[in-house]
Amino acid sequence: MNDDSDALQRNLLELLQDLVLFTTSESSEVVNPVIDGSDGQSGASVVSAPDLLISQDAPSVDSSQFKFDASSQRKNLLKLGETPAVQDRFHTLLKHRLQSEIQQNLPLFPWETEVHDYETESTVGFVDSAVLAAPPAAVNQSIPAQVWLHQLKVLNLPVALPDRLLGQLLERCQNVVQSSLLEGAKLVKSVEDLFPGQSQSLNQLAGMVMTSPARSGAMPPPSGANYPTNYESAVPAQQMVLSLLAAREIIAALTLTVSLRQPTLERQWLTELGALSLQVDYGLDATAAKLRIQGTLPCGGTLTLRSEHLEASAQRATAGVLSVELFDLAPHQSGVLEVCLPEQKPLVFAVRITD
Repeated sequence: MNDDSDALQRNLLELLQDLVLFTTSESSEVVNPVIDGSDGQSGASVVSAPDLLISQDAPSVDSSQFKFDASSQRKNLLKLGETPAVQDRFHTLLKHRLQSEIQQNLPLFPWETEVHDYETESTVGFVDSAVLAAPPAAVNQSIPAQVWLHQLKVLNLPVALPDRLLGQLLERCQNVVQSSLLEGAKLVKSVEDLFPGQSQSLNQLAGMVMTSPARSGAMPPPSGANYPTNYESAVPAQQMVLSLLAAREIIAALTLTVSLRQPTLERQWLTELGALSLQVDYGLDATAAKLRIQGTLPCGGTLTLRSEHLEASAQRATAGVLSVELFDLAPHQSGVLEVCLPEQKPLVFAVRITD
């Protein structure tokens, strides 16, 4: 605390020095009531600002008879400081000094250990002000894959995300989930288009997100992170973390992983039309390895399962059960499952077969 107090005192002294320099150099003329007029009678005369530092003992205006008068100097400076121009100048000096101090010692967010070069909120945020101002019906029309968003609204996130942002993340995650990238790279790839020029920051924050608790149960924020009440009021770095957390949850929900040790997986995805239920089975039969996926659709639709060289598809006109199968899929191979509902973009899952 002593070091901070000394530093504050030094800054205040420097600001006062700047103020004195300003008042003695920039104020061109002031009225000095101490000096007599040129006719030798008592009265005020106009002198330059440096003359404030001296006063006269005799009627003569001979400068050799002037002497330093500290009391007069303080009074005159106080009078000069009451003028709006000097007050404005003092506020300007104070503002510039504080800006300089902040630029030299940038503050850190709670989760940071070093300074990063973040863009301003006006250039980084996803949500266009025109979209935010639009009525709900207009917003919903511009959200991709609206029917699938109900599942994303129940994700374990520290702050609820806008529907438009969830739609953008879902669209990007469906493309990324099919790639062979590592988890951290997938997360960054899912959100990097939403934060142009922030790849370095996203990579650093992705490492923190991957170390946060797993998605079973309620998910607390990463250690040391403080979040606002809603996404729109979050600073850019917080928006990045929230988007990365959402991307991790979406990618996990879109990944169906089975193996000979764990041959069965069940997954449910909530939609505006009802629940979509999937059951994935993998195993060996008498001739080859078989991958079978059974889906219960909330309405009529299509299931399509593809691998590198094979494809199987099934469809029905009403709600109910469909199943598709592929053979000769060995461990470490992968497939893609598409669920299509009428007049909707398909929901794409990645199917992973591990040891």
